[in-house]
Amino acid sequence: MTTVYGLNGDLRNSPVLSEPEARFALELMGLMDMPTFVRGRSTLSLGIWKRLRLAQGSMGIKRGGYQSVSSLPRSLLDIFANIHDENSDTEFLQWFGEPGEIPQIHLWEAYRLAGILTGRRLRNRGNTGTTANASIQYPASPSAEVLLGRLVASIDALCDATSRPEYSQLLTTNSLLYPYVAARLEVAVLRRQPTWMDSLRRVAEKYQPYGKTANACNITEMLDEAWDLGDDVYDIDEQARQRNVEIALF
Repeated sequence: MTTVYGLNGDLRNSPVLSEPEARFALELMGLMDMPTFVRGRSTLSLGIWKRLRLAQGSMGIKRGGYQSVSSLPRSLLDIFANIHDENSDTEFLQWFGEPGEIPQIHLWEAYRLAGILTGRRLRNRGNTGTTANASIQYPASPSAEVLLGRLVASIDALCDATSRPEYSQLLTTNSLLYPYVAARLEVAVLRRQPTWMDSLRRVAEKYQPYGKTANACNITEMLDEAWDLGDDVYDIDEQARQRNVEIALF
């Protein structure tokens, strides 16, 4: 498909960008292609999101707003597209946010914090040639324990806000899987903070609408395995590949 529609090269010359409906489809492809939104990938990311955003900027197409499927601001997704980069930690910390409804703001904060934790694991794994090393320090950035505490608090606040009648029409809790998985992988911190683990389990039981799907069951199996083993460097990508599955987190 990428070859047919000329998506492998410079998108600034692609006729796809002249059609709003086609741009929406391309943006969705970029979301699905983004690193860490699908775990256990058997293929490399094509960098569609980054190339699309560069092309939009060069053509004067509006680059702000929200991505409708994920409910995330495009400015935040720009950082996720570069999550392997060393400076993504700083970019997540310095992200200003966007105006939105209270549940949306809690969701975006949860993703921002989850992005920091996830990016650290990926980069540590790449730097050491092994799985993520939780002992590596980030002196100019909050510790994993501080980040995880704020992440769990954001998830809890989101669930509380969506229980109010004025926000009943919002489906923000449907997007909790990514930050939930990022939190659950912080096994060492959760063992020191058992009430945080209790909170995450309550969230999974009450607010995950896809809890009985094969995708959700595979995720639960791997996260519980990491917890039972006490494995703070659990490589969810490798474990998914060993199970011959790809796990969608969006």
